[in-house]
Amino acid sequence: MLKFFTWLSCLLVLICAALLWHSCNIINPHEVVPTYVHIDSFTFVQNPGVKLLNTNGSAGTGLAAPTHAITSVWVYYNENPIGIFDLPVTFPVMASGSQGLQLSPSIAVNGQNNVVNTYSYYTLDTSTLVANPGHIINYAPKTQFYPDVKVTNIANFETASLPFAAWEGIQHMIRVTGGDSIVCDGSWAGQVLLNGVGDSSVDSSKVPFSIPDGTAFIEFDYKSTVPFYIGLQANLSSKITSAPNYLTGVNPNGGSGWQKFYLEVDGFTAEAQSGITGVTYNLYIKAALADGQTSGRLLIDNIQLVTF
Repeated sequence: MLKFFTWLSCLLVLICAALLWHSCNIINPHEVVPTYVHIDSFTFVQNPGVKLLNTNGSAGTGLAAPTHAITSVWVYYNENPIGIFDLPVTFPVMASGSQGLQLSPSIAVNGQNNVVNTYSYYTLDTSTLVANPGHIINYAPKTQFYPDVKVTNIANFETASLPFAAWEGIQHMIRVTGGDSIVCDGSWAGQVLLNGVGDSSVDSSKVPFSIPDGTAFIEFDYKSTVPFYIGLQANLSSKITSAPNYLTGVNPNGGSGWQKFYLEVDGFTAEAQSGITGVTYNLYIKAALADGQTSGRLLIDNIQLVTF
């Protein structure tokens, strides 16, 4: 009988030890060491199937969107979201084996860094991530336009005639040429030079253009020491036009370097085109000196409409 109780006591001790060991593993589970991925920036590759078109549908000169400004990335691992990160970035992935990594390029919509969206015209970068716990994998993603993207030239200033007409103000836009400090791409850019207190300039694109239903952006490059505004005027018929509607204001960037801007316009066009066909638009650019400012300059280039 004593041997039986001794055996039973040993059994109970073993059971308690097993339960204690199991509970410790629940409280302190085995930790997975992440694999780290580092990205400096996206490389934009020109898609030869996407051509730059003029507003009348003919072939334009130059590149379809020669510049880009991908400021952040949406990350998916095995099609599950990891997060959105500003570039450059090093982020952890709880990777195992070899599984898919998807990187979606993102932009600042309307120049607002707190409104960062994936750009629906740019392709995803997909690859296979091989887990390497505790180590950093340097990765250089690439993107390009989807094949069905349509890029329409509003103004690249390469033709001899200025694509904008004076609308209001004291000073007005002209064409200028020069080095990289003056021109972003090609040989010419648009310039508004304000050199007196109270100076302003309002200029309108000469050739109306159509904007199809759905997602639509106007992209442009600029460098400026003055604030300026971008607007659209809807032409409902040959005799009826709306007043210019300014969609966004752009702060000066100091004029130290060229900067890309993505303006979302489909919200305005959806309202303007509601129940109406054949609507066209003119682009307006308004520049004005800020309070206390006595001079300043706006340079603008590569104004393009991007749609599907």
